[in-house]
Amino acid sequence: MTSVLSRLRRWPFTPGQAKFRKLWAAESVSQMGAQVSMVAFPLAAILILNAGTVEVGLLAAAERAPYLLFGLLAGVFVERWNHRVVMIAADWIRAVAIVMIPILAWTGQLSIALMCVVVFVVGVATVFFDIAYQSILTSVVDQRDLINANRLLESSAVVSQVAGPGIAALMLRVLSAPYAIAVNAVTFAFSALFLHSIGRVRTVPEESTEPASIRRELLSGLVFIRKTPFLRWIALIAGTWNLLLQALLAVFFVFMSHELHLSASTIATIVFVGAIGGVFGIVVMGRINTWLGVGPTVCIATGVSAVGGILLAFAGGAPAAVVVGAAFFLQNASNPLFDVNVITIRQTVTPQHLMSRTTAAIRTIIWGALPLGALVGGFLGAAIGTRLAIVVIGVALLVPAVLTFVSPIRKIRAISDVEPEPPSTDSSTEPVPGATERPLNNA
Repeated sequence: MTSVLSRLRRWPFTPGQAKFRKLWAAESVSQMGAQVSMVAFPLAAILILNAGTVEVGLLAAAERAPYLLFGLLAGVFVERWNHRVVMIAADWIRAVAIVMIPILAWTGQLSIALMCVVVFVVGVATVFFDIAYQSILTSVVDQRDLINANRLLESSAVVSQVAGPGIAALMLRVLSAPYAIAVNAVTFAFSALFLHSIGRVRTVPEESTEPASIRRELLSGLVFIRKTPFLRWIALIAGTWNLLLQALLAVFFVFMSHELHLSASTIATIVFVGAIGGVFGIVVMGRINTWLGVGPTVCIATGVSAVGGILLAFAGGAPAAVVVGAAFFLQNASNPLFDVNVITIRQTVTPQHLMSRTTAAIRTIIWGALPLGALVGGFLGAAIGTRLAIVVIGVALLVPAVLTFVSPIRKIRAISDVEPEPPSTDSSTEPVPGATERPLNNA
């Protein structure tokens, strides 16, 4: 028994840091619910309401819109409120909203318009939940453990991406669509219960001598990003990368079906192989960070993504499925290497009282690139054809790779090399104290 406990103590956060364990459990359950919803909602619309492509597109737009519409505002209010309470409220709102779909279906009142309203409400709650959980993390985990904490949280996201669609499909096969949606609401209720069990978490923002101003606080996260070199580069690289990846996904399935003439089962297998790539990225991230350092690992991530894009551009002939599968594996394997490290850098360099607003601002920038990328990919595919569009986008993925290699991020060996910015009591749009240009420790 003693040897077992000794081994557990060497695994990050397993026996100790109970608050993190409960936060991790809540986030994992919430992630699974979100992934199931992403598949269950459109399938339910198709099965219950005979929805077409336009209606399903409207549902997808309603789900993504809240980050663009409310991301910055959510950051301001989450900063003012208790982060744990925000997360609990968001979970219960999502659970109640989702339950409305089967209730409306059973009473014959369900329509695409009402489904869009429900999905939009769920999306708004998700915006608040995501910002709050990334902000509360620095209060329940020691700074030196942040990279391991983010790795575990990212592993939950990757597992959810692998398992979520399958669970949704199984639920809809075994149960009728309304019952399947109702079961999905339970995941958010369980997440809320895990958060209830955490107890009080001290996340009180620092007092400001300036009068509160919604406008100034809305802009303060953007100002802090602009004044902080690491965050400027992260926003630029991640925004560019997201735009190109979303443009790639916009033509990816059409390319496989129409250009490469791959069967539906083969395409599904390729998607599964890509998901396994995400798991592989999580597994090897710790070793690569140890061997090469945090900055070089981020460089490898964008470089591997570029290799995957270029490999995809040259897919054709008999082994097309193998080449596309390998390219998609590389694309997905690179994501955790990038996400875990840059999130940790951002959390380290951002003062606690600016955490929510900075998280909201950078997510608005990065997630705002997604719909733009989808438009770019769609129009590019229509204008020059899907194969040439894949070639152009694949080669363009070299841009975020080059940006990473010329950024100061490449010089970071360990998270301890990143100095937190000195706290500021002024959240105005004036220069943020401590967010000035300065060299790295090891520069």
